[in-house]
Amino acid sequence: MTRLAPVFIAVLLTACPNKTERKGPEPQRCERFGQPCEFSPGKLGSCVERTGCTGPNCLICQSQH
Repeated sequence: MTRLAPVFIAVLLTACPNKTERKGPEPQRCERFGQPCEFSPGKLGSCVERTGCTGPNCLICQSQH
């Protein structure tokens, strides 16, 4: 058991870090067709209408790439 102690400690010290939260302002919501938006952090997008959507919020941010 004492031979496994250093391995156990090493595993604990190198475990995955806690999930970090995104810093900065919240992503902008689509309000009108063609509006520029941030698809994902650092990636630009454009607001488009979802196909077949009948609900009140049919605009989504689609990647430009």
